[in-house]
Amino acid sequence: MTPPSESKTLFCTGAGGFIGRYILAHYLEKQDCKIYLLENGRFKERLESYLDATIDDPATRARITVLSGDISVPGLGIDPKLREEIRDRVTHAIHLAALYSLGAPRDVSMRVNVDGTRNLLDFIDGLPALRRLAYISTVAVVGTHTGLFREDDLDVGQRFKNYYEETKYLAERLVRERRERIPTVIFRPATVVGHSRTGAIEKIDGPYYALTMIARNMHAVIPDTGDTEFQFAPVDFITDAVYHLFEDEASVGRVYHLVDPAPLSYLEFFDLACSAMGRRKPSLKLPPWMMRRAGRLPMFEKITGVPPQAFEHSFYRVEYDRTHVEPALAKHGIACPPVTSYLDVMVRYFIEHASDPRVRRGDWKQVTS
Repeated sequence: MTPPSESKTLFCTGAGGFIGRYILAHYLEKQDCKIYLLENGRFKERLESYLDATIDDPATRARITVLSGDISVPGLGIDPKLREEIRDRVTHAIHLAALYSLGAPRDVSMRVNVDGTRNLLDFIDGLPALRRLAYISTVAVVGTHTGLFREDDLDVGQRFKNYYEETKYLAERLVRERRERIPTVIFRPATVVGHSRTGAIEKIDGPYYALTMIARNMHAVIPDTGDTEFQFAPVDFITDAVYHLFEDEASVGRVYHLVDPAPLSYLEFFDLACSAMGRRKPSLKLPPWMMRRAGRLPMFEKITGVPPQAFEHSFYRVEYDRTHVEPALAKHGIACPPVTSYLDVMVRYFIEHASDPRVRRGDWKQVTS
């Protein structure tokens, strides 16, 4: 039986991840809705343990059902009886689950990011109560394009620097093909870093690679990236934006770039991070082609702590359009904090937790097995 129009039932993939848990917190704090969370294997157990440990109110915990499933298979691997129950109830869906790895093989990235998105779309397409879908894409769909990249752009003739970029591009294209039938909001976040007040992270990525180089004193020589902008934003800004804009009916049909409106350049970030860590600033800046050669040397990643693919992002100058997102964020009183306001806490958390085994370091097998 379809629930009354005023009720809400959320179906979410990937809620057990770093971004997902912050978005989930909004729904637990602010809304009285039924929630279905899809997780796979040991990640289901981990999510249930997290919920049991963090939710004190039994009534709130009872609103959440963690489903065993797999986005990479048709029907999402959900038990058929549960699938029928869900399809009559779901009013809102959020697709977060994805493989974010610069080094994962193409077949694995295709299975999770592309096939997984297709299976999710097949599952929700035609749901009788569905009001809208939030699809979490990424600014990385820009690939090798340089210059202005508009929120409504997708195919601009770009190539791709890795399989993550390619497969997220292909997945967003699938989502766009069904927007006539599925009311959709597409979010393209920048690289997500730790909370702006606590610094908490779960993975070494993006600017944390720079911090790793500095911590190992391997930063004397860095790429000369000129004024290329280093786009990242704290998880609290990203998830506040996703929640409020997704809940705003005026967002349907929009694509939003969730980026820092005043980012530092890569070189500015290195200088400030060196100061925050009490280290000397880089003394030599090499052109990109020389850094590409250096990255192919044996043991480069083991010595520096940085996969050579990570440097590629700094070689392409991109301006991310904010035509749609700027007024939408202002409407809800949301703003990205400047990097200088949270850099110290970001660095401090990194230093204190760099050896923590719970902080992942890019091993794609950790999240696919």
